[in-house]
Amino acid sequence: MKMFNQTLWLRLREEIRNLFPLFRYLVLQTETHAFCLALAAAALLGFFPACLVMLAVFKNILGWDSAYKILLDTVKSYFPTSSGPLATALDDSVKLMGHNGQLGTMLWVLMGAAGVFIPLEAGLNRLWKVQEDRPYWMNQVVGFSLTVLCVVLALFFLSVSALLHNIVNHFYFELVKSVLKFLIIRTTMTCWFVLSIFALYKLLPNTKVSSRQVFPAAILAGVMAEIVRVVYVHIAPNFKPTQGPFNVSVSFLLLAYFETFVVLGCAFLATQTERYPWMGFMTRRRKESEPKQPVG
Repeated sequence: MKMFNQTLWLRLREEIRNLFPLFRYLVLQTETHAFCLALAAAALLGFFPACLVMLAVFKNILGWDSAYKILLDTVKSYFPTSSGPLATALDDSVKLMGHNGQLGTMLWVLMGAAGVFIPLEAGLNRLWKVQEDRPYWMNQVVGFSLTVLCVVLALFFLSVSALLHNIVNHFYFELVKSVLKFLIIRTTMTCWFVLSIFALYKLLPNTKVSSRQVFPAAILAGVMAEIVRVVYVHIAPNFKPTQGPFNVSVSFLLLAYFETFVVLGCAFLATQTERYPWMGFMTRRRKESEPKQPVG
């Protein structure tokens, strides 16, 4: 028993020591903070347009009012501070877009939302030791494609959420309804975040990246981002006395800033599978399943 405890302690100490490079990358490296701040600012600029496009698809193209309402409720539940004015502004903007010239408007909106991929590609390229970033125009082509992909994924998971909400509405007890709706929103949005992050890890770096290497990191990023959001919503102070009319934007900017640390931190783990072997379990499983070649 004593030998077992000693082995366990040595293993735990080694794992804690292995976390020092991650701590150095996330906390002590100035470049990481610069990337995260740039990503948070780009996310702030792209959040409203991306929500606007999805709401316009549900309201003006599909005519699916229940899904439209679910998306507004999701935005309210995920926004870190008072979301009433935001939901009202989104609703008013969708009504202003109408049906005329909507496709062209949405394309321009999506192109503006693609700006988040400029600092994100640079950050991922540094982690994968890529010496040269894509040209700006190519970054925007890839970024626009990924924006469309993420929006399509979001529309899919929001549609699933709306269908499940319609089923839950037939239940009798309000408490059961509330709990199930809460779980539906959290589960569908976490799944969307996992798949979106996986697409970014896989396609955004200017090099070939193995899916098996980054998928575990994407799962970890999706779960950790949800935990960070929940903690932030409960501990974030009231910014109105110090930020005035900018309090909503500042609260979102800080949330995005913290969550980008999660995205880059998990990407760092994916690039260091030798140091963190538990991140490469899919790669190990593949190697173990491969038949051994005969000798001679």
